[in-house]
Amino acid sequence: MYKKLVIVGVVLLSMLVMTSQIVGAAPVTIKLMHQFNDAESAKFEAIVAQFEADNPGIKIELDRDNSPADAYYGKLVTLIMGEAVPDIARVEPPKAASYVAAGYAANLDPYVSTGLILDLFPGTLEPVVSDGALYGIPQDISTLVLFYRTDMLAEAGYDSPPATWDELVEVAQAITKDTDGDGETDVWGLGLFGGWWSFEFYPWFWAAGAEMLEEEDGQLVPAFNSPEGVAALQFWLDLIYKYKVIPKGAVNYTEDDYKPLFAAKKMAMFTSGPWTVASMKEITGIEGKWAVAPIPAGKRSASVLGGMHFIVLEQSEYKAEAMKFLDYFMQTDVQTDWAKSLDLLPIRKSCYADPFFEQDPLMQAYMEQLKVAKSRLTIPEAEEIDYLFAVAWLDALALVKGPQEALDEAAAEALKVLTR
Repeated sequence: MYKKLVIVGVVLLSMLVMTSQIVGAAPVTIKLMHQFNDAESAKFEAIVAQFEADNPGIKIELDRDNSPADAYYGKLVTLIMGEAVPDIARVEPPKAASYVAAGYAANLDPYVSTGLILDLFPGTLEPVVSDGALYGIPQDISTLVLFYRTDMLAEAGYDSPPATWDELVEVAQAITKDTDGDGETDVWGLGLFGGWWSFEFYPWFWAAGAEMLEEEDGQLVPAFNSPEGVAALQFWLDLIYKYKVIPKGAVNYTEDDYKPLFAAKKMAMFTSGPWTVASMKEITGIEGKWAVAPIPAGKRSASVLGGMHFIVLEQSEYKAEAMKFLDYFMQTDVQTDWAKSLDLLPIRKSCYADPFFEQDPLMQAYMEQLKVAKSRLTIPEAEEIDYLFAVAWLDALALVKGPQEALDEAAAEALKVLTR
């Protein structure tokens, strides 16, 4: 009897010790690496604080590293190769795709609901889907649209923005003028630029019906030198050199060169993203004189996606806890508040039904553009191929090579990359 009591006592003591360990166990710590700006970082920290209050068993340790992109991603890969790997990392789409291909990102299918996936714009998932499985979720979304001066179009006899390439040429030609007769253009109809490499060109490339790659006998091969790809590049050349509605220096310009002209009523249209809306609203004298619209369509409507993604690292020991935080961050009310507070585009389609966005014509225009926006290449060789494509495009814009020659040469090099 004594032995039985001793055994029972030992068992009860063991259970008591185990229970005390569970009750007093330290919370799980999720390490999250990011490059948010000051405003985003402050808002994100507030979201983290609320999550931790609601989930006392999980702590989020933030590692903000705003060093240049090469240093940031170099650090991330070093951590992945070592033992101090973060649980969550915020990365740009091409990097997300390469990390998925390298096996660095965890499969999130067990943790992500179908409802969330259906509420996201399809193009945002392209970089983080492989063989039908999901390896990341979009955190930030952007796309290019057409900014236009409503007053300048009205003065030229147009009450709506151009919806097609032909209409774009017509409107831009009607507005482009040499106002002082010195032989130099003083007012430009349109501002497109090459300073961001091929990012600015993609909407027009896809609108022409072109694609970067195609499958041939089970092998991906370059397709950007197709007749459609050449036509898109020729259209840009015509806008600059034939119709003369874009400054000749466009190959080296960025949107920062065009914004002052737009504000000064010296340029009627240019393309940009949601990051420009806030700065436009701050310019005095142009209130009510500008708007945004989808980029004019060629054979189809298109634009390019920008943004960032969250991935959960495969090495993380706390995948479920990491996804619990990301699921919290992606809740509709959290995302709506995030977008409102920071003047960003909402990630989730359902957010646009909020009166704040539903009654904002700028946001509604962006939502329409997002429906047809496409992601850049997401294969492991994406960066190399995009570089070759961009160099060919810039060579053609600078009249160093003809459109077909430039794209053919780039395609030949891209094929070597794809088949090595």
